[in-house]
Amino acid sequence: MPESSVEIERVLRDVVEAIANSDLDEIGRRTSRDPCAVAIGSDPAEWSEGYDEIMRLMRDSTPDAEIGITAGLDDVKAFAEGTAGWAAGHGYFEIGGKRVPVRITAVVHQEDGEWKMVQTHASIGVPNERMLDPLFSG
Repeated sequence: MPESSVEIERVLRDVVEAIANSDLDEIGRRTSRDPCAVAIGSDPAEWSEGYDEIMRLMRDSTPDAEIGITAGLDDVKAFAEGTAGWAAGHGYFEIGGKRVPVRITAVVHQEDGEWKMVQTHASIGVPNERMLDPLFSG
């Protein structure tokens, strides 16, 4: 049975804080080197697989990058069962003083005695009645 995990909650909080501080070393330390690792951002083009591509996405998602996104995490719940764990939280993206709510999830796995992210996803919620707006049509 899964158990609540403060340790995994700390991983997600640390990574979001590292993104906010453009701390790529911390993000890299918390990211799995396994080829199956994937990070999915809110932009349709933000789908990265493997450590190098994930780090490129993370580098592009920091305040120091061209877009200048700041991220924060308000609340998070995390769980573990054996060597696998997961977390989900509510936070925000901020650009130029404007803030939008964001949902963030992560799947982690124990590697070399540490929890490493193998899957992350950040998304901005779209109301069901707006999901067919031309902006979202592919």
